[in-house]
Amino acid sequence: MEAKVKDQYHHGNLKRDLIENAIQIISEYGFEQLSLRNIAKQCGVSHNAVYRHFESKEQLIDTCRNYVTDLLTEYLRNVVKELEPAVPETLRTLAEAYIHFYQERPTYYSFLYRNSSVQIILTTQKMDENHPPFEIFREVCCAIAEKQKRSSDECLNHLIQLWSLIHGLTALLISPKVEWNSNWLNCLDNFFEETCT
Repeated sequence: MEAKVKDQYHHGNLKRDLIENAIQIISEYGFEQLSLRNIAKQCGVSHNAVYRHFESKEQLIDTCRNYVTDLLTEYLRNVVKELEPAVPETLRTLAEAYIHFYQERPTYYSFLYRNSSVQIILTTQKMDENHPPFEIFREVCCAIAEKQKRSSDECLNHLIQLWSLIHGLTALLISPKVEWNSNWLNCLDNFFEETCT
């Protein structure tokens, strides 16, 4: 068994598995239930193997936050890089991509937003300390507002409404307790018809 475990993680897979398992535990049970020992057990390795990658539970949690944020940011940047930045269709495509990302990875959403302290500063100003995915939405929203000659207040209002909508839709769509027979894309379409025309 020990040889199999070593082969499985020989090429650097252990760190990613530790991160993914930590996200799963935190998402389902909260930070309190996470320990480096239970992560080691879940991954089938010794606790010393975990300490080679993470000195503490806090370091593992920070790494998990960065891991999810970086994946989402890269995903969203890839979506918008081929699109014209100052048109509502780009913002709508971005909103749909954001929701799809979390539909495919619901534990990431639970981990990042329900159990941690992601900093989101609701402003139209660029803020380096702001949550990077929010910054992508802010950039596109501000480009559209500038092109349409809308005020900063109108832009911020639109941005907050959109951010609230995509978070609400995501929470509903990933919840196993919510039954919804309607097409959620209609909610996005209705929002953009009402706010961008």
